[in-house]
Amino acid sequence: MSNPISFDPLLVAYLARELDERLAGRALAALPRFGSERTAVLPLVGAQALRFDLHPTRGWVRLLDAEQEVNEDDAQVVCTGVTAPPDERRLEIALREEARFRSQGWTLVVELHTNQWNALLVDAESGQIGAVLWQREAGGRNLRSGAIYSPPPPRERVGASDVDRTAAEERWRAVLGDITPAERAAALTRHFAYTGPLNATPLLGEALQDDSAAALDIAFERWWWFRSLPDSRPVVLLLPAGPQPYPLPLPDVQAEPAGSLLEAMARSAGSAGSPAPTVEEPEQEILLERARERLQTARRRAERIRAELGRAGEAEQMRTFGDLLLAHLHRVPRGAESVRLRDWEDQEVEIALDPTRTPAQNADAWYEKARRRSRALERLPQLLAEAEEEASRWEAALHHAEAAGELPAWAAEELERSPTRETAGRNVEEPSAPYRRYRTSGGLEVRVGRSSKDNDRLTFGFSSPGDIWLHARSVPGSHVILRWPDPEGNPPARDLEEAAGLAALFSKSRTSGLVAVDWTRRKYVRKPRGAPPGAVIPQRVKTVFVEPELGLEERLHESRR
Repeated sequence: MSNPISFDPLLVAYLARELDERLAGRALAALPRFGSERTAVLPLVGAQALRFDLHPTRGWVRLLDAEQEVNEDDAQVVCTGVTAPPDERRLEIALREEARFRSQGWTLVVELHTNQWNALLVDAESGQIGAVLWQREAGGRNLRSGAIYSPPPPRERVGASDVDRTAAEERWRAVLGDITPAERAAALTRHFAYTGPLNATPLLGEALQDDSAAALDIAFERWWWFRSLPDSRPVVLLLPAGPQPYPLPLPDVQAEPAGSLLEAMARSAGSAGSPAPTVEEPEQEILLERARERLQTARRRAERIRAELGRAGEAEQMRTFGDLLLAHLHRVPRGAESVRLRDWEDQEVEIALDPTRTPAQNADAWYEKARRRSRALERLPQLLAEAEEEASRWEAALHHAEAAGELPAWAAEELERSPTRETAGRNVEEPSAPYRRYRTSGGLEVRVGRSSKDNDRLTFGFSSPGDIWLHARSVPGSHVILRWPDPEGNPPARDLEEAAGLAALFSKSRTSGLVAVDWTRRKYVRKPRGAPPGAVIPQRVKTVFVEPELGLEERLHESRR
């Protein structure tokens, strides 16, 4: 098994500095892509890609030869800089997405805290998470698509911000001078910036055994110099746990010089450009993690279904809105976004309206929403039972693994399949069709790719240039084609939203509360030469946020004609 490296605040600070020198002002073909094996990849113009491996068994940042060359003409994004907050294990890569009619700022946040490595694409203006590599709750933070990103609380250690040397030295003596030498390493990492398990022992040196003030003063000089972030001198530390990249040599630690931190990381990974383990070579730890993700997915699905069951009265309320509009058509102004009316109990209620529709059409829309909600409610008990059964299956599998040291055979076999295994076998079309077919409530056909290879066939062989192409932002998922005959106008918002909902459901973000879905005309989607199956570059992209709706796939399947 590969040993991941350790990231401490000092390493992260220098890594940000090096990445900024390499990336600032450099063009990218697209926003980062998040992979099912905990990878985040920035496709750079040229034949390179910056890859973050953020799996518990491999933690590297490497500049690799890309699987395809990206031309300058394909560039849609520019990196404007890379930073790391002082004394934090967090990289912030600023990106500017340039489209024909808009410019959008994003921040790729890479969190490098122990056992919690993650990557998130955050709207630079609103702070909303557009995509996330590992969706979860962490320390009260909601790390899911659509949530507002909240960084981990700062540690506020001495030296993280500007501090007077005399004040720092007084604090050093107050914290470390009144405890035994054996306690000093732990106290150092709790109270002083840019320290951690990697450098605490070398920084303290003789002060770990010598209780004299002189030994403590020498240790302070070392820390003060490291805390000043001097010029980088990258090395590979030769530690008992394995090679460790580091920006500076450490006293009394054997090391080999490296040309850069990225070179040191490549060497620590085994060899420059060596690939990370793939889905076809699963390790037991990877399978266990996937099993836990399956369990959490099933539990979240069950929670969402219970929440929807708790809103059972909404269908009746929607019908009441329709009744009230029909009863008071003469009081509903055209073009209004809402109207206040008295209900049957003489209580004033406010009813939302579509200003592009007539009062009667708005009433019909509320009746249709009520019918949809009622149909969904009829299916929810069965869906809840299925979700609870799925959770029980994976709970049993994990209990088995805990007792036997490995997952049962059925679980291992299922987990080794394609990431889109959950969607296999549903809504089966003729064998030759590379897509599943649906129809929106407005009657438009929607095609959803079955696999990576089928995504290419769908996009470039089973669609027209004017059709609408959709894909969940920055995560693996199906290409979706909304058939649309008008080469100039956009499709109705409702049909577009339903197609985007399918794109969210057939993606790795299907369990998120809110999913960013990119869309554009199919004629603006390009396939770079040599790109792997399913990898494309969309241009003139717009984004819609949708909430994956339980039952949407079945409902649109039922409405096929």
